[in-house]
Amino acid sequence: MRPSIEGDSLIDVVAGGRAGTDLREAIRYQYSMDPVFSTIIEKPKEYKNFEYKDGLLYVIIHQDVKLLCIPDVIHEKRRIREIILDEAHSLLAHLGARKTMSYLRAHVWWKT
Repeated sequence: MRPSIEGDSLIDVVAGGRAGTDLREAIRYQYSMDPVFSTIIEKPKEYKNFEYKDGLLYVIIHQDVKLLCIPDVIHEKRRIREIILDEAHSLLAHLGARKTMSYLRAHVWWKT
């Protein structure tokens, strides 16, 4: 079984590679702009498989695995999801789309 991963470490690493960007804060304050996540935050008791903690939203995959929810919003003229994809790909030494997506699936979640 994998250890609990809440996505924070990935976001810290990604944000660390982007000078002047506080990606965690961008995510935290833009959930209200995402139609799916804003609904979950407004009525958290109706969505038992989500947890809202310290301004960040997580989807609960298993009891010990929570993935950080990434809103579909624009930050610094780019989608936050695009920023995360690009930075993860670079951090993984350009291992390819399949490995990058596998890595991201273990850390973050967004509605597709």
